[in-house]
Amino acid sequence: MLEAIVSGLTLGFVLSLLVGPVFFLLIDTSIKKGFKRAIWLAVGVLMSDLFYIAITYFSSVASGVVNNYQWEIGWAGGILLIVFGVVTILKKPHIKSSELDLAVNGGSLWKEVLKGFLMNFLNPFVLIFWLGVSGSVSSGKSFTYMHTVIFFIAVLSTVFLTDVLKAWTASKLRSFLKPNLLVWVNRVSGTGLFLFGMRMIYKMVFPSEEM
Repeated sequence: MLEAIVSGLTLGFVLSLLVGPVFFLLIDTSIKKGFKRAIWLAVGVLMSDLFYIAITYFSSVASGVVNNYQWEIGWAGGILLIVFGVVTILKKPHIKSSELDLAVNGGSLWKEVLKGFLMNFLNPFVLIFWLGVSGSVSSGKSFTYMHTVIFFIAVLSTVFLTDVLKAWTASKLRSFLKPNLLVWVNRVSGTGLFLFGMRMIYKMVFPSEEM
């Protein structure tokens, strides 16, 4: 049980370090529209992640595929995380003025939810990532259903809370958005994903009796 929580918190923290379109949108929304709207944007991102987890792990179709191809999916999931980590490490982030220059508009807070949901949902790498995580977790012989639920709750809670923290400190973070800093952020987060993928493969080869 403790391992499930620690693993979830670790992966969630690693994900919170990733610099992508959602990061820039969250910062911009907090600066231009306020902390409250940025929180609702983070809620939309959370809902998108929940949706992907539901269809990649908890759906009956996905579960049937996992049961029939546990070994293959487990290895593929671990490899996907490793590849994702390597790509993140090698990626050279850049900041364009257009990425931090969105039009200010009012309207319902649900528009921010929809914006966050679509920004995350339409990113193909998000689906690939959750396929890798769900496949690896499902194929791990030491993962029970309850442990898996706790794992995902820990991951998503960590990501959401760190998104809220980013929004709260957005006005201060903006002055630190320099290319060199983002390179190191990507290196740290990419290394974390790489190690997490290696750990998943290790669990496939040497499954433990308890989580």
